[in-house]
Amino acid sequence: MKILAVYGATQQDSRSRLTVNVIAEAARAAGAEVQALDVLAAAIPIMRVDQDFAADVAVQQMKQLTRDADGFIVVSPEYHGCMSNWIKNFFDFHYHEFAGKLFALAATTGGSMGVSCNTQMRVAVQHCHGWALPYQTAVREADFAPDGSLQEQRALDRLQRMGRDLVIYGRLLRAQFEQDLAAVKTGDTVSESIGFAGWYA
Repeated sequence: MKILAVYGATQQDSRSRLTVNVIAEAARAAGAEVQALDVLAAAIPIMRVDQDFAADVAVQQMKQLTRDADGFIVVSPEYHGCMSNWIKNFFDFHYHEFAGKLFALAATTGGSMGVSCNTQMRVAVQHCHGWALPYQTAVREADFAPDGSLQEQRALDRLQRMGRDLVIYGRLLRAQFEQDLAAVKTGDTVSESIGFAGWYA
């Protein structure tokens, strides 16, 4: 199973990367292949509906990664109760690529619980016909030790569970979605009888 771990880390805020790493390691331990995408380092342009990005190398490389992925880890810093602009921009570039795939969502925050940020990401996933794990995690600045390691055990436990559950349940969801798609393409059933996967056949 291929997992794409998405974040955007500035030099001032590397907690997103550290949080992604914890989830990713748990996903690898559960048998997944994990690739990271730092959308800031990749220099993804701002999405505009009046522009054609077919020739934009960074955008096309990103979209190939999302097409190939079976599931996603997405971590965003919380700014004024919202996901960051670069994570929102990542969502804006996609739709079909998320359908039938599972997401593990987490936020890094200065001190709050990150509820608004996580809720925004969850809504974005839902509107692209993706699935999100039924729980999320917010990691506070105080949860990290001076060496950058995550020292708050409850947050660490939740992140590790997310990595494991993303692989175990994501594999089941993806397999059923692909099975439904194949049934329509081979003529074994009509698209109306297999739920939302029929919209993508």
